[in-house]
Amino acid sequence: MLKTTAKFAIFTALSTLLLQTSLPAQARPTQPTQTKNAEAVYKKAKAELPEEWYVVYRITERIARANGQDTSPWRVVVVPEYQTNAFATDVNLIAIYSGIMDQLAGDSSALACVIAHEMGHHVKRHIAVGEAEKDRIRKEAEAEVMAEAEDARDDVEGNAVGGAILGTVGGILGGAVGAASNVGQSALEGASRQRVADAEERVQEIVKQKEQEMAETFRRQESEADEVGYTYMTRAGFDPEGCLRVMDVLGRTPGAEFDTSHPSVPKRVEQIKALMTQYPAQTLAQEGKTRLTGNPLSYSLSSDGMSLRINRRGGGSTADDIDRRFGQ
Repeated sequence: MLKTTAKFAIFTALSTLLLQTSLPAQARPTQPTQTKNAEAVYKKAKAELPEEWYVVYRITERIARANGQDTSPWRVVVVPEYQTNAFATDVNLIAIYSGIMDQLAGDSSALACVIAHEMGHHVKRHIAVGEAEKDRIRKEAEAEVMAEAEDARDDVEGNAVGGAILGTVGGILGGAVGAASNVGQSALEGASRQRVADAEERVQEIVKQKEQEMAETFRRQESEADEVGYTYMTRAGFDPEGCLRVMDVLGRTPGAEFDTSHPSVPKRVEQIKALMTQYPAQTLAQEGKTRLTGNPLSYSLSSDGMSLRINRRGGGSTADDIDRRFGQ
């Protein structure tokens, strides 16, 4: 994810929002755009796609080809909400809020850095790994909390401490591990009451520790996605300074100077500048140039009709692929 937030954004009402961004009927290509003349392909795309769709198509397909990420289709959607953010979710789906597109209007290199960053989350499998990591930490937290509850029950024998200490044990980042907020309801006296209070304090410590572990995981993933984003967009021939211009925009958002689920913006700027030295733009661009000599990737609507699909290298029609292989 581009902006500093507490967790990966998951759209529970994605279909409702995306319906507003579907291509108008007259702009929906009936067949994938395929031609040996790249100029004709792009000219056709610009004529039939809304401007925002055309922009994300041109950027995404170029980055994908330049970095060898064109063996599977990508899906891109522009979310019609004014937020300075973007996120990766599902399989190869990149969602970009109209707010960040507005702030980066006229700067294709900056927008390319955003798209490449979100590609990085997919390439590094951050979504799948992140979910597994959350599940692991949640289970560890629950086990430690239950152990504290068992100790308290043993020490406070004869009193109905029971599940009170467990409280609302949930999952980190989707119902954070809950502390035992109602332990005080037990009518305990003296040492018994103190034992329960100590257990509750320990539960809070466990919660804090596990939340810190999750935040560290997210910060590491964001740093990895920043590196992929810089190298991918630069290899595709975009201006590497575009990544710094993105950080300039993010640096104006609340809390940008602090580490949260993301490294602080100043730290991200330092990392990008270091990457510019480590991976010179000219070298990366030359690497990508050899991959950009082929035909542009075609585009179409995704099968659910809610996002723009930038098709794989072989096109977007399985029927056409069969005909090419075995004839009609």
